Amino acid sequence: MVLTLLFGGISAEHEISLRSARAVREQLDSKKYDVRLLGISKEGGWLGAQDSARLLAGKEVAPCSHGPYLPEGTEVVFPVLHGPMGEDGTIQGWLELMNMPFVGSGCLGSALAMDKSVAKHVLRSANIPVLSWSDVSRSCWQKNRGEVLDEVERERTYPCFVKPTCLGSSVGISRVEDRAQLHDALELAFQFGTDALVEPAVAKMREFEIAILDGEHPFVSLPGEIVMDGWYDYDSKYQTNEAKLVIDDDLLPPRLADGLRDLALQAFRVLRLSGLARVDFLMDKSTGRYVLNEVNTMPGFTSISMYPKLMEKTGVGFTELCDRLIDLAFVGRPDGESDSAKPKVKESEMSAG
Repeated sequence: MVLTLLFGGISAEHEISLRSARAVREQLDSKKYDVRLLGISKEGGWLGAQDSARLLAGKEVAPCSHGPYLPEGTEVVFPVLHGPMGEDGTIQGWLELMNMPFVGSGCLGSALAMDKSVAKHVLRSANIPVLSWSDVSRSCWQKNRGEVLDEVERERTYPCFVKPTCLGSSVGISRVEDRAQLHDALELAFQFGTDALVEPAVAKMREFEIAILDGEHPFVSLPGEIVMDGWYDYDSKYQTNEAKLVIDDDLLPPRLADGLRDLALQAFRVLRLSGLARVDFLMDKSTGRYVLNEVNTMPGFTSISMYPKLMEKTGVGFTELCDRLIDLAFVGRPDGESDSAKPKVKESEMSAG
């Protein structure tokens, strides 16, 4: 089977895409797949085979103005792309137009989940608990910064987090303690897009992640807890390896763990996702209340990324995971008429290892 591995891209998550693609490339079975490398430069050029290999190896590539294309003979695409213009439905819509099978969610689901604010609105309409937030647009910010700061301070208390709405890997996120920091954090967030959101910082918080592998009987992992000092920022995710993932049968009471898994799959369906996703939750230690933090449609596949770790811990190794994701690329995708009404995760449908 001719498989095109698509990576790179113009988003701020370009380097993470390269690291994820290297890990996926190493795990793809050479007996099953004839892998074609297709890199997108930081400037948006679609590279030829040699420059794609150079990009994946971390080497410099010459400027390229080539537009979107697929290598001849491509039968399926594995788009290991993170962030805008890669994970947000743009590439997925293009592939759908060509009727080309690909790994991951389609255009609609990718777009819904990519925008953190839109996803919150959709999830809340389905009675899925989400962290409260304030929306801020760059146009309003540019017109009257003082008024925007006043409005956010009326709605939020310090400390709080400021995030670009359409970016992952904790890029552009700031924890702020006062008005001056809020100003700077919004300036930073708007470097990555036209919209930002402000969320409260939960004082005593536990963070859990759940991995989903789609299929006739979806594979929903056990919850894994992120354990570290401080907040889970870009460096702790990809540089220092200081964040630890704890996965244990008695990490949470069984009913609570099953409830989170149930809610994760419900969110997966409500957002019209397919293939795979990582669903993140926050839990207040003092009250035990939890909220869904975000849903990632193409989570990191690096050697220290949580999605493959969760899958491996609960029974699906990296190579098998790639095989199953590629198989799912040939399965029909959900559409607007699909049954997405609050599915119940049955014990028979889940593998917990």
